[in-house]
Amino acid sequence: MQNKFLISINNLDDLKIYKKVGVTTFLFPLKDYTVGYPQVFSLNEINKINEPAKFVLINRILDCQSIDNLKILLPKLQVKGLVFEDIGLLNVVKKLQLNLELIFFPNHFNTNYASINTFLEMGLTSLVVSNELTLKEIKEITTKAIKPLTLQVFGYNMAMYSRRLLLDNYAKVYNLEKKNPLIIRENVSKHEFLVYENNYGTILYDYHIFNGQDLLKLDNVLYYLVNTSFIPTDVVLNFLTNKYNAKYFGFLNQETIFKLRGE
Repeated sequence: MQNKFLISINNLDDLKIYKKVGVTTFLFPLKDYTVGYPQVFSLNEINKINEPAKFVLINRILDCQSIDNLKILLPKLQVKGLVFEDIGLLNVVKKLQLNLELIFFPNHFNTNYASINTFLEMGLTSLVVSNELTLKEIKEITTKAIKPLTLQVFGYNMAMYSRRLLLDNYAKVYNLEKKNPLIIRENVSKHEFLVYENNYGTILYDYHIFNGQDLLKLDNVLYYLVNTSFIPTDVVLNFLTNKYNAKYFGFLNQETIFKLRGE
């Protein structure tokens, strides 16, 4: 079980801590190609890390210049694989003939086994299933997927991604001191969100730590993804060692209701 955890890294000192509980696979947000992660790592920093199972996160929607830059950068990365949001990177990796595991991670969109299998047939190693589904729905998807999938099991879940600098704009318009990250509350539901911005956009996270422990029971899973951003290391360790008891399960036990046109 422990060697199936794919854990994002905030601090290099945490590597030793996670390895002590059996974790062997780590995710490093790549500098200039990541949004929503407060700690990022350069190519040189990643290559110096002596871990055989290193993955790089690239979760920006990329423009032409960024893709051209990645064509130069990717062959220099000494990693096991990529976790990425822009499907265009699949073709880049194929043309460069790079031997990398490729995990497709478009937040919110991998919601049915038909489209998931279509993506997997394109040459992906795996993809991250949307966690806006119920446990029953995710189980059906993993059962019918043609390759092992990746499941988000812990962390703050992304609610929204904007390429705009929302915190910067907000502070300027209202002549306020900029706070980053910022906790906001929706007035009607009183639901809270953690907002984080960098030069490439703004992420809103649901400000409840998602506990996906029930997903650990499912079969046909390649990795269990743990996003440690904004979470103390001891809290992450509690989850990894089955000592985390908070009961926020997102949509696992609650269906998402969509209003269709005409209803």
